[in-house]
Amino acid sequence: MLQQTASPNADRGTRRRLRTRARLIDAARRLIAQKAIEATPIAEITETADVAVGSFYNHFESKEELVQAVVADTMENHGADVDRATAGMSDPAEVLAASVRLTMQKVGSDPVWGWFVVRTNSLIPGLKASLGRRLARDLRKGFRAGRFAAYNEKTMVAAIGGAVVGVMQSRLLGDVPADADLHLAKEVLCMLGLRPEEATEIANRPLPEQAEAAVLKTQSA
Repeated sequence: MLQQTASPNADRGTRRRLRTRARLIDAARRLIAQKAIEATPIAEITETADVAVGSFYNHFESKEELVQAVVADTMENHGADVDRATAGMSDPAEVLAASVRLTMQKVGSDPVWGWFVVRTNSLIPGLKASLGRRLARDLRKGFRAGRFAAYNEKTMVAAIGGAVVGVMQSRLLGDVPADADLHLAKEVLCMLGLRPEEATEIANRPLPEQAEAAVLKTQSA
């Protein structure tokens, strides 16, 4: 679910409601990135968003509903950005490697985004509906094209997703080098049956500069 925006012809009340909703989503994203979801009360979210507590319930029935909206918005926006960035690539292995690298590199450009993903990765519905769905799609394309070895889809999506989130957290903590995206992309391709030499070459291919800049934009700015 992408964050809603008002059409040019929307009335003033509609535009105001959408701006308020957007402020609540942004405030929740920032606060959840700093601490656990259960440690983020509605009152703190509304204070950060500069919205009255009573107005919160005009947009969301509960904090859980808000969190799901933030997860969906955050994951869907990133997934759509990566899709655009890799649209010109014909090799499914290159698409997957670039997707892994861009996701990892965004952690460096936007740590708030990174911590939010790490702290909400247990919210499976939001992940499955966006990044998980795209990963499964790319895996199927690679298998049909003969680029990837046979695999169990659910297991592989869980394995790659878990690896990405785990390395993201290590990157945020400074436990892995800045080029961890290259190493992870190579290992993912090897997991799917590519030879190490080929996996290394694909993982090190340059990313399109314009597309890279679009994906790595700071969402929390």
